[in-house]
Amino acid sequence: MPRTSPARLTQTIGQPAMRREVDVMGLTVCLALLGALMAGNDHEPHSKFDLVVIIWVTTVGLVLTHAFALMLAVRLVRDPTYTIEPFVLLVVQLGMAALIAITATVVALLASSDYDRFGARVSAAVFLGVLVGAELRAGGSSPARSIGWGLGSMAAAVTLSTAKWMVGS
Repeated sequence: MPRTSPARLTQTIGQPAMRREVDVMGLTVCLALLGALMAGNDHEPHSKFDLVVIIWVTTVGLVLTHAFALMLAVRLVRDPTYTIEPFVLLVVQLGMAALIAITATVVALLASSDYDRFGARVSAAVFLGVLVGAELRAGGSSPARSIGWGLGSMAAAVTLSTAKWMVGS
């Protein structure tokens, strides 16, 4: 496996293709985490440990599953224009997933047992909205458009999370 220099890594991370891949993973992890935390009853007794396991298995497991599929696909379909090294992509995507998982874990651990699953979902929703808004702004969208789409994405996810908490099971 070729070694990647810090300069090459910085160049790779700045590529639009790499940003897009990492954004897709961040958005997918947020949505998958929302889905995983929708299962079960928010108001039944559960351990914080089990909740943290769900958060980390969902986020990191999704990245590892995607990495495995990507490494197979890179070998099956040769594309000389695709310059992202799969290992570098894996590291950056794991970083994104870890950031989401750490945020959800901290919120879940700080919240009471009746609100911990809800709090973890809301943290994923907020992360989703911030990611949407930040990337739109980085891509040249106006501040109003970036904030609007970010808040809209976040509001949709928070609404689902709140409805789930109200229903409970």
